[in-house]
Amino acid sequence: MTRTVTLLAATLLAGLVTAEPAHAAYRVIRWSTGICQVWNYSLPTRPFPYDYRVLTGPLPSFWAASRAKSRLWRAGRCLI
Repeated sequence: MTRTVTLLAATLLAGLVTAEPAHAAYRVIRWSTGICQVWNYSLPTRPFPYDYRVLTGPLPSFWAASRAKSRLWRAGRCLI
């Protein structure tokens, strides 16, 4: 049993080390109304209507994009 657990742990660790890193797909966009939104650019569609501006570069997670949106709001670049 111990050997099985050890083998399983070693396989899992090897998979984590060799796995491809996640792609940064989140960005904060601002609509023409001034409202900002986190958008996942890994989706096959782009925001519609097309009257928006991208305010940030690629961010690694939704939480990182939410923090960036909060900073933009505090700086006065977003209404909401």
